Amino acid sequence: MKKIAFLLALFTYSFLFSQEYHDFGFARNFDIPVFGSGASALANPWGGGINSIRASEIDLDLDGIKDLFLFEKNGNRILPYLNNGIENEISYRYAPEYKHSFPILHDWVILKDYNGDGKEDIFTYGLAGITVYKNISDSALRFELITTQLESYYYNNYTNIFSSPDDYLVIEDIDNDGDVDILNFMVLGRYIHFQKNYAIENSGHAENFDFRLADECWGKFAEGADDNSIELNVDCGSRDRDKTRHVGSTILAYDYTKDGKKDILIGDIDYPEIVFLENGGTVEEALMVSQTTSFPNAIQPIHLYSMPAVTFYDLSNDGIDEIIVSSADPSLVKSENQNSVWLYQYNNTSETYELQTRSFLQEDMIDVGSGAYPVLFDWNGDGLEDLFIANYGAYDSSTFYNYYLASYYSSSIAYYENIGQDTAPEFRWVTDDFGQLRDSGHEALYPVFGDFTGDGTIDLLCGNRNGNLLLFRNTGADGALPQLEESVIYGDISVEDYSTPQYFDLDKDGKKDLLIGNRRGQIAYYRNISTDSIPTFELITAQLGGVDVRDFTLSYFGYSVPFFFRTSDDLTVLFCANEQGKIAYYKNIDHNLDGTFELVEDAIFEVEENRRYDISEGIRSGLSIYDLNHDQFPDLLVGNYAGGLSFFQGTTPPDIHISIENYEFSSFEIYPNPANEKIVIDGRIEKIKKICIYSVTGEKIASIHNCDVPVILSTEHLSAGFYILRIQDQDNRVHTEKIIIAH
Repeated sequence: MKKIAFLLALFTYSFLFSQEYHDFGFARNFDIPVFGSGASALANPWGGGINSIRASEIDLDLDGIKDLFLFEKNGNRILPYLNNGIENEISYRYAPEYKHSFPILHDWVILKDYNGDGKEDIFTYGLAGITVYKNISDSALRFELITTQLESYYYNNYTNIFSSPDDYLVIEDIDNDGDVDILNFMVLGRYIHFQKNYAIENSGHAENFDFRLADECWGKFAEGADDNSIELNVDCGSRDRDKTRHVGSTILAYDYTKDGKKDILIGDIDYPEIVFLENGGTVEEALMVSQTTSFPNAIQPIHLYSMPAVTFYDLSNDGIDEIIVSSADPSLVKSENQNSVWLYQYNNTSETYELQTRSFLQEDMIDVGSGAYPVLFDWNGDGLEDLFIANYGAYDSSTFYNYYLASYYSSSIAYYENIGQDTAPEFRWVTDDFGQLRDSGHEALYPVFGDFTGDGTIDLLCGNRNGNLLLFRNTGADGALPQLEESVIYGDISVEDYSTPQYFDLDKDGKKDLLIGNRRGQIAYYRNISTDSIPTFELITAQLGGVDVRDFTLSYFGYSVPFFFRTSDDLTVLFCANEQGKIAYYKNIDHNLDGTFELVEDAIFEVEENRRYDISEGIRSGLSIYDLNHDQFPDLLVGNYAGGLSFFQGTTPPDIHISIENYEFSSFEIYPNPANEKIVIDGRIEKIKKICIYSVTGEKIASIHNCDVPVILSTEHLSAGFYILRIQDQDNRVHTEKIIIAH
């Protein structure tokens, strides 16, 4: 009888567990073709853009072929690319599904096989030091935390190996003994420390680290304190008297001269050149004997603002390394952003590396510079939504002002015409400067389309960095490329900084209102009170619905980009992107414009192989929603600060409990179960990001954040019965467990 009752309880549990659904479903999609200026479709149009990357190689799909791992510094994005494995050809496919296999990474990442098992491990920035994850892949890509602080023996004790978040150091076998060593800048910069690894000497294998400071002035050179100059043959004994700080460099050790010794390539903050230093010493005693900024050749030297980082990898599967160069400057407003990934290939005839492209991978995707803000509007009146992409700006030029680099950007709007069909959208590039706005010198233009002058022609009304709205009156013919008059400030509308307007009938009175996001992370509501064909707006509130998308643990700013949307049931909902790249979802808007909108947590995500992942494509994101293929499910376009777009096709809304789907993750022990007064969560990790307890009907009973492991949860307040425990670790992997409370 008890067995029957238990089975009945499980049946009831399963029935209840499947009755509620999310409001929306999304799945990443690459099938919508996008044509650039050429005849062929772009290979990876929805790759999300690139500004500043550092490349590493790794076998992502475990097929024995090295693939490409890019770490985008602007927003800490992981960009995996699968090598198509074609001999003598550089051919890669964007494969974002593999980014979920990596832990949360930030500031800098270098993949390097430290233990000689043929699998690249992760070295990344920790708090003023180096964090290491071991590659433990078997049937799938997996990593295990080894240490959060890599240590070395300095003088008379072990301490963490110093690393700046803005420098790229060296993880390489410097002395050719079979284990990886480290070259890092001393705390004050200028000089390079050699951390020798004694793993091989100690045990005959490289599995366990044993770093010791072997040289405080490796190579006998010093960086200039105020510029990118290099001083050779320095008197290292006098270094302690030189307290001038130098911060912001990339270093790469590579045997470029093929003599068995590691040469050095250095990129410097605020400078576009790579300084190549030739090692004329020995393996045991490095000595840099010459330098040049004409690398890799005098005709096409690297000249890329700012702080270029160099890597060598065999991209073409021919056994010869290519050179990849990109900016590593931590600033968002200093570097080239559209031609910022240079690729050199070796020419056997000329016996030198020659520049092949300044936009490797970028040329195969939508990339509008810095910032990508998609807006859908049927410009040519053919019934299909065309795609417009505004930006913060495309890189224009750089100059030095009071010894500091200043770079200039010009905002513009790219126009991609929808040349597809109702059920099959397809976009073709028309211009990257719609209305020729680039020469107007604005930054962070954000357009809405409408007849704002009452003449029957569609004009552009643009938000911008200054926070007001700019009206560009169109004197051209409908459907043709616009003829825009010089901008004028529109009305008495201002939200202080970074205005991002949407033109939408919020109060359902038949007239479109202005809903304007801003840098504060809030939304201003300007109601349309016009009585004729020329709209007139009145400020109703500067903080509509109590919306504030700032995360004060990370920033005082929010950079809200609102998108109000009306469902098939005529309900108004709000999707709002923010500075951290998250998308907040709000309900309870209709008949509540004077109140506080309902923020729905864990609601906007992509589903992949029955697993859920938050949609977070990069910092300062923007979005647009529309049912592009008319399948009754709205699709989602997401832009980010790296200048590209990601496309998520609308799908059948998943069961609400997809958000607590059981991932393959065995790092937790949960006991006792059944529980009475308490339950313990233990595991092989130090912290848990989030723990939630749900009823069997999906109601969230309790949640706690950022817990040290082990965690002891009191269950005295819970009624007897079944519950779902959802655990999210710091790498965003999720484990769920059915628990029983038996008082």
